[in-house]
Amino acid sequence: MLEKEKDLLQEEYLKCLEIAKHDKYMTSLTKEKITHSYQVLEVGNFLLKEENVFKNWSSQRIKEARTALLLHDIGRFAEITSKIQFPEQSTDHGILGYNILANIPEYYNPRIIIPIKHHGHMIEDLYNDPEFYTIEDPQLKYEIEKITFLVRDADKIANFKLLSESGQDIWKLFRLQKGLKEQTPISEIVYQTFLKQEVIRIADAKTNSDFILLLICWIFDLNYHSSFAYMQNNQCFEFLVEELRNSNSDSSTQHRIEQIIQDYLHQKNINSGGKL
Repeated sequence: MLEKEKDLLQEEYLKCLEIAKHDKYMTSLTKEKITHSYQVLEVGNFLLKEENVFKNWSSQRIKEARTALLLHDIGRFAEITSKIQFPEQSTDHGILGYNILANIPEYYNPRIIIPIKHHGHMIEDLYNDPEFYTIEDPQLKYEIEKITFLVRDADKIANFKLLSESGQDIWKLFRLQKGLKEQTPISEIVYQTFLKQEVIRIADAKTNSDFILLLICWIFDLNYHSSFAYMQNNQCFEFLVEELRNSNSDSSTQHRIEQIIQDYLHQKNINSGGKL
């Protein structure tokens, strides 16, 4: 299944790996991204089977959703290549992936390319995109939105899972340092964003504790009940709360953060088993 899509992903991966082979960090990042692509497909397949919204979708619609899952980060390899060759140039891997697939006729499908374009953006960017909001067919618009939610959820959960199983090298790819002996504070803007149960912008994160809380806040951007069930079943979230507990230099904010997380997960019908 998805053999052509796997070949396309592998082609982009190998081209990037050849360029990155003399840079240890970029090589690690490239290898992580190919692994991550398959992990996102794995998580997404779970959500597709469990969520009622997808129960009556045709096999063609399910294939389009799976294609968006597998190829969501295909633009990462072009982004990594650009960082090596043009380090001062800023790129957006979602838009790069969109452009790659939009130039291949069989993938020029809004159910595939629009979710890929916006999987890593703030969700408002999807709704403010003329390519999305000018769609007149309500069913098409609905399907694009649901696939976008699917890719976004699977992407976040796969990253949780990867970090829960990884050591320091992978954590550095997320701008994190694991097991720091020196504690760091949480910046006020980051803390206030958390209290509003909103996603933290990368530009606002300054300390190690900020970046851990940034990842924790991804739970506020999950869309499907099955996303929370997958996290619980695979125990791939609690470790972040523990890591923040070790990193955060302010015990009073830590207590409030843990209580808010606990309450939020219970609202989502998740039994944390006293782990948080």
